[in-house]
Amino acid sequence: MRLINKISIIVLLLVSLNHIAKAQGCSDAGICTINNIKDHSFNIPNELKDRNFFKSGITFGIGEHSINVINPYLEYTGFVTNKLSLSGKITYAFVSGELANTNNLSDFIFSSNLVLFQEVLTSLNVVLGAKIPLNSSNIKEEDNPLPMHYQSSLGTYDLIVGVNYSIMDFGISMALQQPIINSNENEFIKPLDQNAIEYKYSSTNSYNRKGDVVLRASYYLKVNENKFYIRPGLLGIYHLGNDTFKDQNGVEQSINGSKGLTLNANLFLNYRFSESKQLEFSFGFPFVTRDQRPDGLTRELVSGLEYTYSF
Repeated sequence: MRLINKISIIVLLLVSLNHIAKAQGCSDAGICTINNIKDHSFNIPNELKDRNFFKSGITFGIGEHSINVINPYLEYTGFVTNKLSLSGKITYAFVSGELANTNNLSDFIFSSNLVLFQEVLTSLNVVLGAKIPLNSSNIKEEDNPLPMHYQSSLGTYDLIVGVNYSIMDFGISMALQQPIINSNENEFIKPLDQNAIEYKYSSTNSYNRKGDVVLRASYYLKVNENKFYIRPGLLGIYHLGNDTFKDQNGVEQSINGSKGLTLNANLFLNYRFSESKQLEFSFGFPFVTRDQRPDGLTRELVSGLEYTYSF
């Protein structure tokens, strides 16, 4: 009963923070949801370790200007050795808003996880991966360029490097996602007419996005041993520089305020139906944010559902 009360307090606290903050942010370019950055694997039951995992899931987010974003995905993780695993994830996006309704493939994300150290109560993992865009962020509506909010990919080839440390029920991870090759071909420049509906969106013609550093901390609360648990946590994303675009004259301009911190609260609910089947519900929102988010990753609220099958 005490644990149920703790769960209720955590949920009420998260909802209260959301109403108090009324902020927007999230700003996940892909790094926050890959294996061992999203979660620390120390709490995986011993009988499930070294198995292969197949995941299918979907997230729903409410973005700026009442834009709705739905992201389904498929992911597979296989173990090469008992210390090395490889993962591949493919994502898609459905975007609905006042300017257009779009849908397209998003990205392919590859990651590897190497266990450097693992004892009874602690473990240390290193993550190395890459994000490969499946389009160049140039989706248009009736030949009119659309801002990044309506694109399904950032259009960059990114390097991902991270580390994860677990001790008992507490886990912390840190990672860098750095664009290496920019294939973004977005052509949107907001109009001069302030009454135009497109005026509220940031110009992203030849958009050049900077990298992110991520720090996540989370704690497991077990309701039923190896059956049902919840995991509250905090996720900080620091955008390393101001993004840029090219104006009507082809001159590169800095987007002031696009550098800075976004801080999100997260809550995960996990239920294991059997040794091989698990369902996860996630909920998150930001309460500290950057002044400008031209990449279109702004979310007032994000929720998700994920099914995992291990074999």
